[in-house]
Amino acid sequence: MTSMRGVFLGFALFGICSAAVSQHEKKNASYYFQKGEEAMDAQSYKTALAHFNECLRLDPYFTEAYYSRAHVRESLGDTKGAMTDFSIYLESKPQNTDALFSRALLRYQQAQWATAREDFLQLLTAPPGETKSLFFAIDKESGSPVASTQSNMTSSVLNYLGLVDTKMKDYKRAVQYLDSAIKLDPKNPEFFINRGWARQEMYDTLKAIADYQKALVLNPEGSLARHNLAVLSAKKGNLKEMEKLLTEAIERNPQEAHFYTARAINYTAQGDLTKAMTDYNSSIHLDPNNPDIWLRRGLLKEKTKDLNGALADLTESIKIKDDNAQAWVQRGNLMMKLNRAKDAHEDYTIAITHLPEFGYAYHCRALAQQRLGDLKAACEDMKTAQSFGIKLDTKELSEVCK
Repeated sequence: MTSMRGVFLGFALFGICSAAVSQHEKKNASYYFQKGEEAMDAQSYKTALAHFNECLRLDPYFTEAYYSRAHVRESLGDTKGAMTDFSIYLESKPQNTDALFSRALLRYQQAQWATAREDFLQLLTAPPGETKSLFFAIDKESGSPVASTQSNMTSSVLNYLGLVDTKMKDYKRAVQYLDSAIKLDPKNPEFFINRGWARQEMYDTLKAIADYQKALVLNPEGSLARHNLAVLSAKKGNLKEMEKLLTEAIERNPQEAHFYTARAINYTAQGDLTKAMTDYNSSIHLDPNNPDIWLRRGLLKEKTKDLNGALADLTESIKIKDDNAQAWVQRGNLMMKLNRAKDAHEDYTIAITHLPEFGYAYHCRALAQQRLGDLKAACEDMKTAQSFGIKLDTKELSEVCK
């Protein structure tokens, strides 16, 4: 005979098992998708990614999970993964303007001009629809404002098409797109800046200046327009005017590293190396992962006879971007000044590996080989440098190629 305690225990065990089964059944793809959405709303992106991954493991055809995971991956800096997820989502829902705009911006960010252009062109013909998304500018040249796929989609798309065509060097078509963007939104200063940039690239300087000045009328605090006007002033040889405009740009936007870099270049051209060094220091502080700034400051230190400081800066530039042939050659030249011909030879060789038709690098390596006593190799490099258009002194060539 079964005791009451045994009956209750049986019911208790049955209840626990039922609850476990019920809880297990709840944890399907939809469950993990909902958890992912909650984590994404809370900006817990790594947790959200784990939930969306599990959702798609359980159901690889859960379309909305690809869309949400794309945004999570974008937030985590996984641009390639985000583009892949947006592409999978768009296979099922090609008319979703949010996803299409997001992928277009990511492709633009990754300098995939042709495919970005295809997406933006498709957006021009997309039917209007609701959107909850806001898109932010990602390019320093554009400085574009927040763009919504619902409110000002067409003007923003035309603006980006203008930027893409400028990048692709089709300046005439770029100006046409930006003309259209300005007609739709004539009070947007960024559109004038971008059209000015396209005109500047096609050497239509007067119209470029007019566009930058119009941008400043619309936004007197704009720093990018001042920077671009400063660049044009430098091309005309007006270094003081350039300095004034760059200083105004920095005052209005003191966190932009490239403004300090531009002013440092200007100070160097004026011969004020102390002020140039100060600006390079500021620029590196704001943008420490930019190899070009380290390279420029290194060359300035070399000019001021701080050879060890120059070596440190050039080495840092190479650490950040180790395929820059110019940086390797500049460090090789510095090694020659430091009487380290063997190290210089290695730097020149690496430069040639990255850029096999770099005639100047062959000439420099020939000089290093000459100092090391290998005249045969030096002569071969001299002749190779000549074949790539480097003009050599007859006396220099005869001394090496005896």
